[in-house]
Amino acid sequence: MSFPFAKSDSIISSVPPQTIPILIILVSIVGFTIIVERLVYYWRLKSIPQDHFRRVRELAREGKWDDARDVLSQEVQSPAAVLLRMAFDLKRRGVSFWEDDIRQEGFRQIFLMERYLTGLGTIATIAPLLGVLGTVIGIVRSFAEGAGTQGAEVGISEALITTAMGLAIAIPAYIFYNIFSRMKEEKITEMENVTDLVLPHLNK
Repeated sequence: MSFPFAKSDSIISSVPPQTIPILIILVSIVGFTIIVERLVYYWRLKSIPQDHFRRVRELAREGKWDDARDVLSQEVQSPAAVLLRMAFDLKRRGVSFWEDDIRQEGFRQIFLMERYLTGLGTIATIAPLLGVLGTVIGIVRSFAEGAGTQGAEVGISEALITTAMGLAIAIPAYIFYNIFSRMKEEKITEMENVTDLVLPHLNK
């Protein structure tokens, strides 16, 4: 019984050996771009210093919205600081139902923190699968060309190279995905704690 894929004129044998490596390289470029963008984004999210936060809480308790906002300088770009500055601005302007605006802004901040993380997680998942695909194609190619031929050596090389490339992309992508996910959770926790401690004073 013949195996149709183990022929020199089969579909797999007609696939150029560099096809899967090129796909993995393209995936790696996307992953590297996401990692750099997220590193810059999270590096800019400076947390509110503890002394500043205590001062902001005291001023909010006293109803000094302008002073409380001034303490939160523009250099502090954490989601918690963004929410507090927005809350003080809305309260100072006498906006009704300002809680809804704060809640909506909170969802927007979470969206910004989660942006591209799904893509990075997908890359961490599919990169080794592309490597396995390249391995299978390379092995099939080597059988199709026959043992000891140059085509068989190309197939074996393709199998080994694509496996290594897939793992080389997946491992850092997975590591950075976990790092960014952890940073996101920390920022969300800070946002929840800060708003729970300060925003109730705005209703008094």
